[in-house]
Amino acid sequence: MPDENLTRSAFEQLARALRSARLQRDLTIEEAGRLVKIRGAYIEKLEAADFSFLPPLYAYSHLRKYAGELGVGSKEQLEACRKELGIPDSRFSTKPAPADESAGSGSKPTIVLIVAVVSLVLALLALAVLLLR
Repeated sequence: MPDENLTRSAFEQLARALRSARLQRDLTIEEAGRLVKIRGAYIEKLEAADFSFLPPLYAYSHLRKYAGELGVGSKEQLEACRKELGIPDSRFSTKPAPADESAGSGSKPTIVLIVAVVSLVLALLALAVLLLR
């Protein structure tokens, strides 16, 4: 987990940069929200470095989108924010292991078992019919 002061600094620096860039473009909160299709209330929270308004992944997604549109925020700042929010790095996410080659042959015994059970049931039915005559 990154140093809390460093991360807080990254959050605050990025929040100040977002607000500054928006004001430089002479955009209101609502206009900025429409520009990036994010609610104005969320824009305000992002600019206040308050990420508690949504689940972390959504808040981070909005942050990246807004920062990208305004052209602010370094990769390192965004990375620090991602880590602080507890979002795993997708580049290192675990992927499902490929199926074993033997898994394909594992289905053959299942088919054989089904055929055996069906054959046994049919044989018992035939025997029952013969005995009831």
